[in-house]
Amino acid sequence: MRRKVSALLSAAAVLAAVLVAAPVGNAAPATPSQWREVFSADGTISKVRLPVEPKVAPRSEDLRAAAAASVVALQETGPADSRFNMVILGDGYTAGEMGLLRRHAEEKWAEISATDPWRKYAGSINVWLVNVVSNESGVSNDPSQGISRDTALGMYFFCGGVERLLCLNESKAQAYAAQAPRADAVVAVGNTTKYGGAGYPSLSTVSGGDPRSGRIAIHELGHSVGGLADEYFTPGTTYTGAEPTEPNVTRDPGGSKWASYLGRSTPDGGVIGAYLGGSQYEYGIYRPSSDSLMRSLDKPFNLPSLAAMDRAIGSRISGATPGCAAQGNTRTGSLASGGTAYEPGGSSFSAGAGAHRACLAASSGIRVALDLMTWDGSAWQTVATSGADGQLSYDGAEGYYTYRVRSLNGSASYTLTYDTP
Repeated sequence: MRRKVSALLSAAAVLAAVLVAAPVGNAAPATPSQWREVFSADGTISKVRLPVEPKVAPRSEDLRAAAAASVVALQETGPADSRFNMVILGDGYTAGEMGLLRRHAEEKWAEISATDPWRKYAGSINVWLVNVVSNESGVSNDPSQGISRDTALGMYFFCGGVERLLCLNESKAQAYAAQAPRADAVVAVGNTTKYGGAGYPSLSTVSGGDPRSGRIAIHELGHSVGGLADEYFTPGTTYTGAEPTEPNVTRDPGGSKWASYLGRSTPDGGVIGAYLGGSQYEYGIYRPSSDSLMRSLDKPFNLPSLAAMDRAIGSRISGATPGCAAQGNTRTGSLASGGTAYEPGGSSFSAGAGAHRACLAASSGIRVALDLMTWDGSAWQTVATSGADGQLSYDGAEGYYTYRVRSLNGSASYTLTYDTP
């Protein structure tokens, strides 16, 4: 039986906070708006505030068409419930253009799978192509505004007046994606050679015939699969909120969230540190590297983001080992959403002076954090916090210690491995 799209993907990419101003007196309510990412051909990324697109539910005939769509395995590596499942849809491809849709889908998957850490898991990922048939070839507003085409998903450029923003009917796209055996990520390709794309909470869109647009999908998968924040910023803005839950931004100017990587060379160039600016704010928040894929499309992931993606993909694959290497001690347990546990067994342990090494892995891609705490004679003090990969290291004095395990976004079972001096 075909399975519905799994709670498709938290996304930080096309987001979310829809703001509606309260009416004053007899004034009309303000138009609801949302932030949307805009991708330039030179690799730079920015955000603009645009009106919220109206939600148009699929008609009964749309649902029947979706249910009738054929699903092709571009790559099948194992049972859907033990593999990561990538679903690719098309829009603007007629019945006679299914071969072209397949070629565009294969090209986009080839680009994604050549990028780390997707490359590592490429042999354990199912790739499903849903053959979405449109009445007309192409997408609306291509190459210019005012051109309308009858397509299954209603894909169009000039979304919100932004030329390269490629939007569609998300509800219809979800109906087609649900025809695949399972969906852990969804990419919709449009039958166009015009550069563009967009991110939605449940999917990303890209130009099928443009060789540069695949990087948009890889960036958006960073949001939806890895739970990553953007690392670019708007000049003159200041972050004043709580510590972000995303693994690649922090309020801490010391970068303790990715402490195990500090000073190390990173694939996007330079070294891991704490660089001012991220999550769209210039001040009050820090990112791990000067530049990366979550800041510029032409860069790879930095080390903390790479580790977060590695864990998120690997957690959906049975037998994959994105988590922790064996160490001297192992503890397992479970956490409620937002819960905390102390290990070992709710207690503490004594240790001599020297190096502590620990790693925390959680189930089902749930994000967790690990703190090493020591007793200072009157209270417990946190002396180290895990990086994005769940690993922690600390050179400490002789004393009493405990590990604190925290859930950041959901209920989870966990495994903690650690060595003591």
